[in-house]
Amino acid sequence: MVSLYVNETGVRGAPSIVFLHGVGTSGWMWEKQIAALSDFHCLNVDLPGHGKSNNVTWVSLADTADQIAEIIQARSTNERAHVVGLSLGAYIALVLLERHANVVDRVVISGVTAEPMPNRVLLNLQLWLMAILLKRHWFVNMQARSLHLPPDMESAFTKDLLAMSMNAYRRIWQEVVDFYVPPLLSLVNSPTLITAGGRESKIITQTVDMIPKIMPNAQGRLAPGLGHGWNVEASDLFNAMVRAWITGTPLPAGLR
Repeated sequence: MVSLYVNETGVRGAPSIVFLHGVGTSGWMWEKQIAALSDFHCLNVDLPGHGKSNNVTWVSLADTADQIAEIIQARSTNERAHVVGLSLGAYIALVLLERHANVVDRVVISGVTAEPMPNRVLLNLQLWLMAILLKRHWFVNMQARSLHLPPDMESAFTKDLLAMSMNAYRRIWQEVVDFYVPPLLSLVNSPTLITAGGRESKIITQTVDMIPKIMPNAQGRLAPGLGHGWNVEASDLFNAMVRAWITGTPLPAGLR
């Protein structure tokens, strides 16, 4: 039985969009997208170990993708959905395509890597340090300010990150740093848009070119001058991009 929290909004019977958030946050990060896409059927999921699904144990990307597939089959229009994912949500979307492409229509992802991260030998030390810092209000508040969030989202970010299990945080990052694009995605035809903020690190921005070389029906676009959370930083551009991609119309001129 699916136990993840899902905030269901929009128009029942309209095409469904599933939103998958980043690590340490929850469905609140999609607030501006939900409002702008209210003519669709929106399923905004709190992932395992996050937000209102905090009591659900994080197991793996594959386990979470399986749970998302169950939600799509149980709650979406015609048992299929478009998927929008950022950061952790983007990794889950790629694994969902690998394991359950039959329930996915079009996909928009941002802020993902396509190959293992460098300097992984330092991971355990970094995770040990972060496990301490992420329980310190001053550090979490500093992280929230660095994302340029409005006050209400800053408060939600702080609350979610302080409440998150550090075991879940460590397990997520241990899997993400070794992530590579599943070879089976070369057989997946779901139209997929790979994006990144132009200010992100090279290992993320280069993915915009790398994944479309693997997937037969994928495209890549950068959002110049923007950071990791550009769905909030430049919500109008992000919303226009999502709408254009899932309706098959030209993408906004602000992308390159």
